[in-house]
Amino acid sequence: MKADSKSHTGRIGVAGTELIFNRLGWIFREQPIEDYGIDAHVEIVENDKATGKLIALQIKCGDSWFKETTENEIVFRGKAKHLEYWQQHSLPVLVILYNDQEGYAYWQVVNKNTVQKTVKDWKLLIPLEQKVDESSKTEIEKFSKKLTPASDYTILSLRDVSHGLAKRYSANILLSKEFTKSEITRIIKDVTTELITRQYYRNKEAKQHWKGKNTHIIWLFLYLSLDDVSRTTWICRTQWISKELPPEYSPMRLDGELIDGEIIVDWNENYRDISTLLSSYEVTKEDYLDSMLDILELVKYVVDQISDLITQYDSGKLDESRYISLMVKLESELTKLYFEGTDVGTSPTECKDLSQQFQSLISIAHNIVLPNSEIGLKTWEKDNREYLVRQAMKDYHKVLLKLQFELEKVN
Repeated sequence: MKADSKSHTGRIGVAGTELIFNRLGWIFREQPIEDYGIDAHVEIVENDKATGKLIALQIKCGDSWFKETTENEIVFRGKAKHLEYWQQHSLPVLVILYNDQEGYAYWQVVNKNTVQKTVKDWKLLIPLEQKVDESSKTEIEKFSKKLTPASDYTILSLRDVSHGLAKRYSANILLSKEFTKSEITRIIKDVTTELITRQYYRNKEAKQHWKGKNTHIIWLFLYLSLDDVSRTTWICRTQWISKELPPEYSPMRLDGELIDGEIIVDWNENYRDISTLLSSYEVTKEDYLDSMLDILELVKYVVDQISDLITQYDSGKLDESRYISLMVKLESELTKLYFEGTDVGTSPTECKDLSQQFQSLISIAHNIVLPNSEIGLKTWEKDNREYLVRQAMKDYHKVLLKLQFELEKVN
């Protein structure tokens, strides 16, 4: 039977890598399962004691893996299915390229900072200085160390949405890390129990009406990241209704899993796909600011022209016919800028408040000329048009101040 040279080369890579990690004093455990993208686990040893801190390895060996080598790095290209598997893995994953002729192993961690998207797929740049040896031992060990948060969750926002017939809370919950469904269920119970007795009220009237009373209805929305919060991409939402609340005062019940006979959990089974899709539309801070600021300057320039027109019209230097004609022209320019402004890409979380003010600004700027556009002339009488124009101008200057404040915050 003819030997499989590819398999033989792979075995050399695993054996050679095992020898290198053993020399570092760490425990190497091969994972002999084909096509799962992980060849071995390494356990960190400190002071001759196994720590339980693990790193997963994908090991490659052979000349073909070193074909794309520059002066400073090796270009590694892998399969899409492996990248998805590694990024969702519970352990940090290192790609190891073993050079059987030199007896060296080169490493790179797989994460969002090191993976680079290409036109067809993805690549990983592995610096030639990153050899698995004593010089890189401390750096590799860092990937196995995880800081444990003090709490499993944070209540990002708590809203009192009570009315006269029921005390009701709605809360956004940020999880400190990824949990299993069982662990999330425990957190849901803990948060719900906490909110049942909370005494937060949105105003004095609500406090006077419900002070000292337990909550009747609680809605929770659980998120894995602040980006997910800004995109409203929850991993699950829940509903708890007190048994003491009369049925006629109860809201429509969620569809979902019933836990402990009281809390309904609606799991977002499409969370990964939705989150990935929305992330693909998000642009970097610098790209967002470049596009937004370019449009903003043009909007301000057009609005300044409008302000001059209004002044000339009010002073009698411009007749109504000419005034309306110029407004129609400027409305066309602002409409174009408005659509450009809505197509600058999804802003990063850091710029969400700025983005909201920017969208408000371009909408209000458009409102200034809308009353005297072709459509506006057919819709409103003269007195109504003049009122709407001046009100929109006041609103524009208010929002412009808010936008400038948000701009200072992100710079």
